[in-house]
Amino acid sequence: MRLIFKMALFLLPALAEAQLSHVDSLKAAFENVTDGPLKFKAASNVYFYYQELNRDSALFYTEQQLMIAGRQHNKIAEGVALVSKSYQLMGLGRYAESLKCLQQAFVIAEDKSNEKNERWDYFLTRFDGNSRLLLLSYTHHMYALLMLSTENLEQQILHFKIAGQIAKEINYLPRIQLAYLNLGQSYLDAKMPDSALYFEKQAEQTALQADDKNFTVALARAYLGTVQMHMGDIYKALSNDSMSLNYYYRSLQTTTANNNRTSLSRVCLRLSKYYIERGNKDSALYYSLKNLAILKTLGLVAGNETNLGLGYENVYLSYKLNNQFDSAFKYQGLALVTKDSLANVRIKNLAEFQKLTYSEQLRLQNVEKEKVVYQDKVRTYFLLAGIGVLLLLAIIFYRNNRQKHKAKIKIEQAYDNLKATQQQLIQSEKMASLGELTAGIAHEIQNPLNFVNNFSEVNSELIGEMKDELAKGNIDEAKTIANDIDENEQKIIFHGKRADAIVKGMLQHSRSSSGVKEPTDINALADEYLRLAYHGLRAKDKSFNATMKTDFDESIGKINIIPQDIGRVILNLITNAFYAAPLPPEGGFKNPQIKHEPTVWVSTKKVGDKVLISVRDNGPGIPQKILDKIFQPFFTTKPTGQGTGLGLSLSYDIVKAHGGELKVETKEGEGTTFIIQLPVN
Repeated sequence: MRLIFKMALFLLPALAEAQLSHVDSLKAAFENVTDGPLKFKAASNVYFYYQELNRDSALFYTEQQLMIAGRQHNKIAEGVALVSKSYQLMGLGRYAESLKCLQQAFVIAEDKSNEKNERWDYFLTRFDGNSRLLLLSYTHHMYALLMLSTENLEQQILHFKIAGQIAKEINYLPRIQLAYLNLGQSYLDAKMPDSALYFEKQAEQTALQADDKNFTVALARAYLGTVQMHMGDIYKALSNDSMSLNYYYRSLQTTTANNNRTSLSRVCLRLSKYYIERGNKDSALYYSLKNLAILKTLGLVAGNETNLGLGYENVYLSYKLNNQFDSAFKYQGLALVTKDSLANVRIKNLAEFQKLTYSEQLRLQNVEKEKVVYQDKVRTYFLLAGIGVLLLLAIIFYRNNRQKHKAKIKIEQAYDNLKATQQQLIQSEKMASLGELTAGIAHEIQNPLNFVNNFSEVNSELIGEMKDELAKGNIDEAKTIANDIDENEQKIIFHGKRADAIVKGMLQHSRSSSGVKEPTDINALADEYLRLAYHGLRAKDKSFNATMKTDFDESIGKINIIPQDIGRVILNLITNAFYAAPLPPEGGFKNPQIKHEPTVWVSTKKVGDKVLISVRDNGPGIPQKILDKIFQPFFTTKPTGQGTGLGLSLSYDIVKAHGGELKVETKEGEGTTFIIQLPVN
């Protein structure tokens, strides 16, 4: 009973009967309308009337739909008609023919080129979305019903889910509700009542929340009685008799209000079975006879053959419960005859279906065998061709190997020469930096040495004068001169110590790196190397001049670095800045009317757990076309012989080794800023 019932759920007989009661006028409309979408719609209206009342008539109008769709070359309409025909064949138990119709419908629905078809009013409710996808959902749903009829539970659930998923994608609520409704019953068949309850509640919620904006209330509520009946089945499986009976009576009320005699019959069948199981003979007999009366008014259509057999059986059991054995035996006989007849027909139909599916499996197996034979031939040809190619390649590789071996020796020699050259260049860069540093130190200590020399010369003169005064006997004058000599000596000592401190401090930074990090005052380090770089350039070129500006963040304190290495980085960046600042760009600065004053800014700043050391110049900037090359080894913009191109490359590696970053910001015509970013700890 449940199997045929679920097939009937796909479309709604009660709604069609209520809306299309004047079948003669519908037939007349079909005969009078011209060929095309209106005639297809007219055929659909008559089909919907007959679909659950007379399957032969319904099949006739599906054939009419197919002919109209064929004449108009509308593949979507043809697919809809094929699915409707499949449903009628399924209801008649002709499963093999039903499957053939669905296979053709799948081909149409899965072909995206069919979306170009003229839009018709294909379905019972109007839909303005993607009709091809709605047809695909429709076909999957019908295929699931066929799997239900042929007792393939796994495929049944799978295709109901696919149908619902597609319906969600196109937001077509009637088909979403049908998917939920059928999935609930399918999961109940699979002995998974919790999952069944979830899907039926979704279907119930869809019906109760329906509005005319996206889903006609009449269509949604018409399915409500079926959903409620399923809920009763699920609660019965969960051993919740009170909720089960409650939902059966809700379904009875809803189906009666909608005049859905097919669903009403099934509710009465469930209620009679419920009361038979609990020994309530009056209620059992009442609902059994009511179900039988409804089935007789429906006749042997809409799958009621199975229901009629179950109806006879429940009447038999109810009479037996009431000890009315004569009536009980009568209906027992009718039940047995009906069930035997249906069983024979069903066995025949299933055999035909299995024969079709077996034939299809054989065809697919033969296709697969032919494919394997073809693939084997292709593999053989490829193998022979591959062997030939391998032999040819072996000869070529042997010849190339000999040449490569000779070339390898030459390459290794060239590589050794290159490594030696690189080491020389790196050493040259280090020596150049040392030269810059040495020149700066020499210039730095020149000032205190000048003071020492000057005061020494003055003291020599004063000592001569003091001797003359002593010879003359001018003791007081000699004492005054002696005091002046003493003051000059103090100044000589002061400037001598200053020179000593400068030498010690500078040599501290110029000596080879120990490779050990130590707490270092980054502000003092930057200031020292700024002066060294400036004086080093002044020592080489007396005409060189530039303004130096500093902005040091005093809150930084000391950070752990290798001072010799970071000092070399700062010296390199400042020297480059002094080199760039005086040079005008090829087209002049941003405002050529303003006199250019070469300036270099050195600043430090603490940002979170990082320290930023910035070196900025107001030179011509770095052209964008070479900006990504400046950190590459041996790349330089200086004239040949004036730079190795390793300064920025080595600086970049030193900063990276400290866990920091070296960045550059530049704007042509305005200047360049190099930023050293170091971690505080």
